[in-house]
Amino acid sequence: MTAELRERVRARLRQRLTLHHASPGFDDPELFAEVERLLQTSIAEGDGNALLLPDLLGDPDTWRVQTALHYQSHRSAGAGAMVVFFKQRVIMPFVRWLFEYSRDNFERQRRVNQVLFACIQELAIENAALRKHMRLHSTDQGARPGALDAR
Repeated sequence: MTAELRERVRARLRQRLTLHHASPGFDDPELFAEVERLLQTSIAEGDGNALLLPDLLGDPDTWRVQTALHYQSHRSAGAGAMVVFFKQRVIMPFVRWLFEYSRDNFERQRRVNQVLFACIQELAIENAALRKHMRLHSTDQGARPGALDAR
């Protein structure tokens, strides 16, 4: 029952995407199911702990959006304290809606980025596995090694 319902939902989604001129590859139900599986896996694994790309990007402070608001001033202690007080008590109440709106959008974008990182990682793994498989089979058949890497 659940599998049948899931299949109907998948068929309806595939039909809608095809009507909106999605990739012609979606005409194949098996290929569509495989793409859906890949994306579902990426969403499930998109928590960031099992991803290589964030480590390759380096220090998270250089690429991750900071959504926390820190009040500070470069002025001397007395004047700086007054400026920070003014920012917290006068300016922030007027612009809080903008801050909260931006923070929510940044959080949505962070989640999308995590899923895209997971998709890229999964595709990179599959690509590397296919290249390895092709290299092994091409050397078995007498082709020169490294011919695939010349691209």
